[in-house]
Amino acid sequence: MDANELHIASYERYHRARRTSPETIKSYRTTLVQLGEFRPGRDLTDLERADLEEFLIAAQDAGNASATVHKKFRNLRAFYRWCEAEEIVDKNPMARIAEPTVTSKPVPIVPDEQIAALLKACAGKDFTARRDTAMIRLWCEAGSPRVSEMVGISLDALDMRRDQVTVHGKGDKVRTIPFGARTGQALDRYLRVRARHKDAGRLDDLWLAERGGALTGSGAYQMLERRCEEAKIPKINPHKLRHLAAHLWADAGGSEGDAMALFGWSSAEMPRRYGRSAQVERAHRAARRVSQADRF
Repeated sequence: MDANELHIASYERYHRARRTSPETIKSYRTTLVQLGEFRPGRDLTDLERADLEEFLIAAQDAGNASATVHKKFRNLRAFYRWCEAEEIVDKNPMARIAEPTVTSKPVPIVPDEQIAALLKACAGKDFTARRDTAMIRLWCEAGSPRVSEMVGISLDALDMRRDQVTVHGKGDKVRTIPFGARTGQALDRYLRVRARHKDAGRLDDLWLAERGGALTGSGAYQMLERRCEEAKIPKINPHKLRHLAAHLWADAGGSEGDAMALFGWSSAEMPRRYGRSAQVERAHRAARRVSQADRF
């Protein structure tokens, strides 16, 4: 194992001890491996400020989105802060590198008619119809689970008396998502068909795959893609449904503070970023309600 792989392995071990999410650890590794490939034969802990700046500039010039470049910056900043704390480096080469700006592109809000078509594609009484309907409805609730949170839900986490579900989010944060009557009805119907599944008594996972075993994140993506094809609508991924849920919350007058608690956000920027997708639309509707020029 070369020096860089040893550094990366140590850094991954540090994050596993902190119970950092596997997705975040994978992102750190990807950035560090890319940096090593950018400066082949160089030890990551010997790189200087100019090396890191050139790496970020090259990432930008390669056509990466500003958010992707910003993520690489954050990953490097975290790594070299760790190196400094562990006294692997005497001086943090990221210390004086300016943080790149992010050009935010609002995610288009999924129209109501497309959600209706998606749910219609799931109409039926078989196992997958009941499961897919329940998942899609839960994704549209305030607090919409991330994919990893959705597939990680256990039977014990579902409270059908209080109409709420507990999910484990990033950094092992736990939060509770309440759901409405129709989502509760969809979950109730799914639980009845789930009880007849061959793995019902063996697995504690809420969502099961039709052919056996627990539904994976990849399986959840594939389910949505398949249902969109059946509904003859543009592709919708779980992240778009999460944006839709955040928009519906803001449109109903929900506060940013409550949104942070429901959606599992730690930064006040997140509800504003998610709400930006339909901010103009909401502003136009509000202006029409006020019709302030009519007073003259």
